[in-house]
Amino acid sequence: MLNRITLLASLLGLMLVTGCSPYINDIYYTPHPAVAEVQVATTQPAQVATPPVTTYATIVGVRREDRDQHIPLSVEVRLRLENHGSQAVSFDPHTLDLTNGELVVFPPPIVRPPQAFSILPGQPAIVQANFPLPPGFSYDGAGMATLQLHWDVQIDGHVVQQMAKFHRAHRYYYYDPYWDYPPYGYGYPYDGYPFIGVGGTFIIRR
Repeated sequence: MLNRITLLASLLGLMLVTGCSPYINDIYYTPHPAVAEVQVATTQPAQVATPPVTTYATIVGVRREDRDQHIPLSVEVRLRLENHGSQAVSFDPHTLDLTNGELVVFPPPIVRPPQAFSILPGQPAIVQANFPLPPGFSYDGAGMATLQLHWDVQIDGHVVQQMAKFHRAHRYYYYDPYWDYPPYGYGYPYDGYPFIGVGGTFIIRR
């Protein structure tokens, strides 16, 4: 009986936490993050050149509509751009473009910051973009299985195109009524995927 009460309390706490999230539950994309680097040609094959710009791109999730912040139901993307070189680097967030595996183009995103900016050498820059879902799209439909993000960076006045591909990863939940051990937490890898157990009853797979 005590184990069942503990389980119900844990589930209630999980519902309260996830219910307050601005993102739709169980929408998760990999890689998290994707890494895009600008390759530099070198005259010495054995020499490893440091990419002048490295961009880390991740899909944070599908964000619920937020009328107070004027954000529609959208795919939220976050980028971290790093300038490793000595040349001038600039980025215009309006070059961001999101498509799915069927090449359906998402509407233009709401970006923050909203204007183009320069990235100083040795400094990172963070960009957030919210792409509204295309008309008739379901956030849990087949059209959301794969996503492709494109953007441009300018290095010393030269435009360089970058991209990242994302695949939706699924989480699996199941309940084993025969497990009735005292509550404890544990984790172990299986086929490269993390499993997390709570109370010896629920197992979550991402």
